Amino acid sequence: MSTLFYTSPLRHSHPEALTVSQQAGKYIQQDGSSASSIPIPFLSKSESAEQWSTYENLLYSCLRTGDDKAAHLCLEKLGGRFGTNNERVLGLRGLYQEAMAEDKSNLLQVLHEYDETLAEDPTLTPVRKRRIALLRSLAKESDAINALIELLEASPTDIESWAELCELYVSQGLYQQAEFCLEEILLSTPNAWNVRSQG
Repeated sequence: MSTLFYTSPLRHSHPEALTVSQQAGKYIQQDGSSASSIPIPFLSKSESAEQWSTYENLLYSCLRTGDDKAAHLCLEKLGGRFGTNNERVLGLRGLYQEAMAEDKSNLLQVLHEYDETLAEDPTLTPVRKRRIALLRSLAKESDAINALIELLEASPTDIESWAELCELYVSQGLYQQAEFCLEEILLSTPNAWNVRSQG
């Protein structure tokens, strides 16, 4: 099996993502493991943590290359193994729905579903982050800023969220707030040379 299956899909070039996506159907058929509801520390001999990481990487590559059917199969495998209410699976399902949306009204429907999910359980960080990404893609920067502030109130050491909030503040010309975000990043990661060079 190609080592591309095990590397982050964010590091794949377009041809590499296509190669992985084209091998998805073959991998899914070869795998053939039935998803069980056994907790992860008790993986059976026929499954491993790498297997489920591979399914997630395949999902990203398939979405990136437009292979909707294989992406759906990967999502179903993950949902079958970890449960459809698993916070990571919920975030991946939201990503899948965003990718399948054909127009702005479909995206607004996905946003509404995120709101409903978060009304039931506001601690679902992957769903909150998907909601923020969707707000940004819908050009609702002020809503995205407010959502990031709420997220950071609950998780003040989330460096990615501080960096995203900084980026949004800069795009809005709010440089003093952006500087505060960079300071928060440096408090959490004092050796972050790339952040020091921005300040």
